[in-house]
Amino acid sequence: MHTNLITSAGYTKLERELDNLWRTERPEVTKKVAWAASLGDRSENADYNK
Repeated sequence: MHTNLITSAGYTKLERELDNLWRTERPEVTKKVAWAASLGDRSENADYNK
């Protein structure tokens, strides 16, 4: 017996969320981390920890 563990709508919602994370959120986080890293010593950089 096969049981669906997620609905089609739920799967679509997860796909959209993943796409948003990769295309919108991740690039922003990457920019912030790169900026913080460019400031020098990360161990004493409060911005790097955010």
